[in-house]
Amino acid sequence: MNRPIARFGAAVLFAALALPALAHEASAASSTPTPQDGYFQTITPVAEGVWLIAQPQPFHIQPIGNVVVIEQSDGLVLIDAGGSPGAGRRIVELVRSVSAKPVKAVAITHWHGDHVLGATSIVQAWPTAEIIATDVTDAHLRGRSMKAYAKGSPDAALQAQFDKRLDGAETFLRDTLAKPDLSTRERDGFEASQRLLAQYRRDTRDLVLVLPTRTFVDSLKLDDARRPVELRHPGRGNTDGDLIAWLPRQRVMATGDLVVAPIPFGFNAYPADWERTLRAMQAQHPAVWIPGHGAAMRDDAYVGRVVDLIGRTRDAIAPLAAQGVTIDEAKKRVNLSGDRAHFVGDDAWLTRWFDRYWTQPFIDAAWREAKGEPIEQGEG
Repeated sequence: MNRPIARFGAAVLFAALALPALAHEASAASSTPTPQDGYFQTITPVAEGVWLIAQPQPFHIQPIGNVVVIEQSDGLVLIDAGGSPGAGRRIVELVRSVSAKPVKAVAITHWHGDHVLGATSIVQAWPTAEIIATDVTDAHLRGRSMKAYAKGSPDAALQAQFDKRLDGAETFLRDTLAKPDLSTRERDGFEASQRLLAQYRRDTRDLVLVLPTRTFVDSLKLDDARRPVELRHPGRGNTDGDLIAWLPRQRVMATGDLVVAPIPFGFNAYPADWERTLRAMQAQHPAVWIPGHGAAMRDDAYVGRVVDLIGRTRDAIAPLAAQGVTIDEAKKRVNLSGDRAHFVGDDAWLTRWFDRYWTQPFIDAAWREAKGEPIEQGEG
């Protein structure tokens, strides 16, 4: 993903900080997430033969993407693979806790690392599993977007570069916590993030990117007597290669990061296409929405709020772009505080990240769209 702090994406949301690298401190490396941090995934049923693997706490600066487990007659289909080898190993354990069947396929919703970098552990457990993606996502995984990650086997030089990026994230967290003006909520959030980053370091040892073995352009059906799965590329939105999974009999929709709660991610998005894509998904009338991050939803109320947010932001930006206003000036003039309150209320921690993960990057995307400038995917 090109995302957080400036980019949220492929693997290290922190990476865009571009801060100087420092050796990580032993105290941080030894810390472990607490149960209250809600970092380690759990598995819950969402329909008969369908489970969701997700982090109990739905928002983290460096998240792990949701994984959907679908039982078919001859094996299991996973939607996404988690964000690191360590997360992937935990996913394997959780999958085995609900079914003895093998994983036969893993469908990757988009190229961001928090949804794909756990695949190496999954294919170690089930070597014959297919890795499926849209042709556009496949190109990102093989190309510039994920050039920082080893393919096939670990690469010591690339691993060292990745670790150096995490040093910068640790510096950012330590420096931020030294500021006296943080609210209690913000301080708690940053202290939890230190613990999570220490775990993420452990989870991202021996990073290897597993590439797709099967691709499609518009749709691909994984047929089954009880739980057929329709994989679709509904159009551009959060990325240009988004994949969704539709279970027509159960009316379950797995969205990838086209839907993320409690804070949508707006980095390098395609605003008009995203709005159309979500409306088309709503027209299917899912009984269950499974977002890329966050809990399963039993109606489309949240999806409707995201659609409205996209539309209002585009409407606010279009006249400014026509007047020749710069991106920086547009960000100053457009006020999304009312919309932000609908998503995060007065939570100081989430308010901070709503502006970093949505307001700033999505205004940038909406401005580029209005000016007719290209929107390109970033690097993980």
